[in-house]
Amino acid sequence: MSEQQNSHPIDKAVRYSLKGGLPLFLFMFALVAGIIALQVTPREEEPQIVVPMIEVMVDAPNLSARQVERQVTTSLEKLLTQISGVEHVYSTSLDGQLSVILRFYVGEDREDALLNTYNKLYANQNLIPAVVQNWLLKPVEVDDVPIVMIGLTSSDEQQYNDVALHRIAQEVSTLLQGIENTSEVKVIGGRQRKIQVELDVTALAAYQTSALNVYDAIRLSNQLRQSSAVVMGAKAVLIESGDVLRSIDELNNLVVNMVNGKAVLLQDVATVIDGPETVKAYQWLEYSHQAKQDSQSSEDKALSQQANPMVTISVAKQKGTNAVSVAQDVLNKMAELKADFLPPEVHYKILRDYGQTANEKVNDLTSSLAFAIFTVVVFIAIFLGWRAAIVVGLAIPVCYGLTLMLDLVLGYSINRVTLFALILSLGLLVDDPITGIDNISRFLNLPKDKDKNTRGERIVAAMAEIRSPLIMSTISIILAFVPLAFITGMMGPYMAPMAFNVPISVTISGFVAFLITPWLASKILKKEEIIEESKRSFYDRMLSPLIANKMRSKLGLWLVLVLFIAASLLPLLRSVPLKLLPFDNKNEIQLLIDLPESSTLEDSAALTQQVIEIAKTLPEVSLLAAYVGEASPMDFNGMVRQYYQRNAPYQAEVRVILVDKAEREHQSHGVVLRLRELLAPLQALNTHIKVVEVPPGPPVLSTLVAEVYAEPFVDLATQQQAATILMQRLKQEPYVVEVDSSMTATQKISRFVVDKQKAALSGISTTDVNQTLDLAVQGLSAGVFQRENEATPLQIELKLPFSSANQTSDFSTLPLKGMLGIAQQDAGVGLQPAPQPIVSLAELGQWQTLEVSQPILHKDLRPVIYVMAELSGRTPAEVIADITSDRILPSENNSFADINQAMADKQASGWQTSDWETRNYLNSGAGINWAVPEGVSINFGGEGEWLITIDVFRDMGIAFAFALVGIFFVLRWQTASSGLALIIMSAIPLTIIGIMPGFWLMNQFGERWIGGAPDPVLFTATAMIGMIALAGIVVRNSLILVEFITLARSQGADIKQALLAAGTVRMRPVLLTAGTTLLGNVVIILDPVFSGLALAIIFGIIASTFFSLFVVPMVYFLVFDKDSDVNTDKPQVNPLPTSSTQENPA
Repeated sequence: MSEQQNSHPIDKAVRYSLKGGLPLFLFMFALVAGIIALQVTPREEEPQIVVPMIEVMVDAPNLSARQVERQVTTSLEKLLTQISGVEHVYSTSLDGQLSVILRFYVGEDREDALLNTYNKLYANQNLIPAVVQNWLLKPVEVDDVPIVMIGLTSSDEQQYNDVALHRIAQEVSTLLQGIENTSEVKVIGGRQRKIQVELDVTALAAYQTSALNVYDAIRLSNQLRQSSAVVMGAKAVLIESGDVLRSIDELNNLVVNMVNGKAVLLQDVATVIDGPETVKAYQWLEYSHQAKQDSQSSEDKALSQQANPMVTISVAKQKGTNAVSVAQDVLNKMAELKADFLPPEVHYKILRDYGQTANEKVNDLTSSLAFAIFTVVVFIAIFLGWRAAIVVGLAIPVCYGLTLMLDLVLGYSINRVTLFALILSLGLLVDDPITGIDNISRFLNLPKDKDKNTRGERIVAAMAEIRSPLIMSTISIILAFVPLAFITGMMGPYMAPMAFNVPISVTISGFVAFLITPWLASKILKKEEIIEESKRSFYDRMLSPLIANKMRSKLGLWLVLVLFIAASLLPLLRSVPLKLLPFDNKNEIQLLIDLPESSTLEDSAALTQQVIEIAKTLPEVSLLAAYVGEASPMDFNGMVRQYYQRNAPYQAEVRVILVDKAEREHQSHGVVLRLRELLAPLQALNTHIKVVEVPPGPPVLSTLVAEVYAEPFVDLATQQQAATILMQRLKQEPYVVEVDSSMTATQKISRFVVDKQKAALSGISTTDVNQTLDLAVQGLSAGVFQRENEATPLQIELKLPFSSANQTSDFSTLPLKGMLGIAQQDAGVGLQPAPQPIVSLAELGQWQTLEVSQPILHKDLRPVIYVMAELSGRTPAEVIADITSDRILPSENNSFADINQAMADKQASGWQTSDWETRNYLNSGAGINWAVPEGVSINFGGEGEWLITIDVFRDMGIAFAFALVGIFFVLRWQTASSGLALIIMSAIPLTIIGIMPGFWLMNQFGERWIGGAPDPVLFTATAMIGMIALAGIVVRNSLILVEFITLARSQGADIKQALLAAGTVRMRPVLLTAGTTLLGNVVIILDPVFSGLALAIIFGIIASTFFSLFVVPMVYFLVFDKDSDVNTDKPQVNPLPTSSTQENPA
């Protein structure tokens, strides 16, 4: 080695590190920093995807949905679209109200978004239409999602019903709110206590009293006013007047009217009840059959016998805090309250604990990482000896410790993506130490050289020889992963830990290879017994026939090209299904139940019970929490899909809590497939039961979403007709399930239309009629009943008895009295107020039957109808390809109605569609032709998974392309040859030969059908990351191999000798690199989301290793063989020592 080389700054750094001070400091610092970071860094199951959303709710009374859209919605949308950072504006126009939801770009600051929205609305109040009566802003963000759900339930409903549970839950929520770092603590469910005044219509008429007389009497009498202080006898005394109602007797004896000088008391015309309010929602908890059998404790045995009333307490954490510690504090507090506060008949069940799931996931992956490290070290010990294994093994904690510390400093949490990035980088970061230790070992065993007599100089020379390829290969891996940081949309934050941790850990491993590995090698490695190679190496025997002549090399490359084309065709032929992300194995499943809008709360509860009875039969199910008429605490998926708005009587949901993952026959996705099969018989017209599983990545409105847009001047009926046609076509596609739309079923309106002339004769206004009907239908609050210890105000509610408020005929006899002075009469001496007659409601008008307007939805100012569906075992790409392929555009001679009718007739005659398994992207479609009216467009790339899939694979493809370009320029700069750079990179695309057939093989084995639906192994975005990782590995191996070839040729060897000698020397470290990468990724196979990454690397590493060792030399031979003729007269030399330096077992 020349003096110039030894004077390189890195050589100086290596020489300085051999003194021991710097490496020892770095080692200890990294170890301590890593332990601190592992304990302090916040833990989450998934990376947080920050998507600020703001809902603007507006009241516009007296307007139909069409009027609301035209007069209010459009102008409001135009205003809100101007706000910076807004990605989409969604609106829903209903009769008398509207909701506009702003979705901001991923990563936008929530406070800035809210402030900008407030500023825009308040600065433009003059532009808000006069018909708007009230508006409200409500921000929603990922930190609003509760991390803990607690079901407070009772085993003795007679003693502790839902009212008592609600009161207990209020007290518990106050105590939980005091826990550090908790955000909103919310109580959901349970009826509140109310003072209900049930009016007797007959008595009201008999006492010449109207319902509004009673309302006014209570409201005006229940008043206490504080005036001011008055000085009395040198003391200031406060003056108050009036009083509030403090007892039921006071309320009963309240005078509500005077008739012929006689007082009419409230108890004469009404019954006062102090009790729970009218049922508006149901909530209960049940055990599955399996959980009932497995019940051990007295508590579980008592609760498992029946459905138990339940109230839910949800707890969210503050932004940036540790979910694990906050959740644990909540659970500790609940355990304390159970022991000291809760009655014995009141119990609590944990329905959600994101802290526990995050901690379990982190602990499981940490254990997997430790196991992977152990296997890698053992693998290295087998092939390089235990001393080399110790050197490499000690380098690993240094890399991980510093990486975790940087995660903590830069605000990254420890989550599954972070840990999978570290596991993935294991195979990459040990490559530098392996390469260094292998070369150092080889140099230590070389014959003595006067220039390199000392042990330290040999180590410096060994590192100098591989310095350039080591640095360049590290840069290549960094270039391969850094572009992942530029993935757009919701997948950007999800993949950000991968884009950060892999390049950082690999960069640190490069420093470790030069600063710590040489020092460890100088202390631990010993000179080994040299085993002379007495025969040709295995690599020599394999490669020699391939480079015997150019014809053989060309034939080999043509064979590789054929394999590459065949492998690339597998996705096109749908033999390897493509999807964004596979399904995760979660602890809960959500069942959504939607009945026709005219259904009652009891209808919803009855169907919910049927659903629960079916779900209870699955052995993987533990608990079932039902929510009828009210939404359960939202998760991130529900936040984006707006499930928190599901509070109508015709809506219900069931939270299905699964048993521990180790006890399940199938993962949660398999349970979902079986549930769909079992619940299919309950699906009916306008009745939809959806089985929703939490997606592992960005949530979407539904897996498959079609947006049906109407062009200007196309009416709503035409747009709805197009949506209906599309729904019918989707229902004909195999394994497309739970087809639904944003259209609603017909709901009747019974409207009492006041005869203005008749009402005027009695001095009764339309407002009086409206108030009276409000009182009769939903009750009217007349004030607050005073109780010292009530946690919430105790309302006095006027209403009709439930038995007298079920038909419009029940309201006809309601008495009304006109206001004094409105109706007048001529008494001969001037006008005088006419008598105030008592008239029944029926005399003032008549009932009319109408229909509720269809909701009018907009997305980004365009009217839209959403058609949604879920897929059981199929991917959005293939379904959309088939649906789109079958669509026919109507023409003058062939209308859309003719096309659809012809297809219907064809199917009625017994025509069979093509089998979905025989279709491919080159020949898509089932042959079921369909068409929609003109003026309507359909977009599948909106709110479903397809758009994110396209964006992610597009971004990854662009990132991969940029990475390849960057790698090329780095290699071009390193080798000073474009040809050599392309040769080094030639094996990168050929990894597909290993990956795609590997995924195809996986689908030929195992259980690939569950619940009557396919369950294939999918090529996902994580598998694409595996391909990107392979690019770095292939470049590393190829670069070092080419460097050794160049070195051998510079020492006088001809091209074939150089190829054989370099390959012989590099085969072992290349195989070790492949082995360590493979072993590091084996543990990832167990994860349902990142198994695609592991499979891609495992199958790809086998192919890439082969191509690095054989295809790269073949290409090199074909390109540079012209130089061999010049060197034929040179004496044969042995350019590189090829003897084994493995430790002697003795």
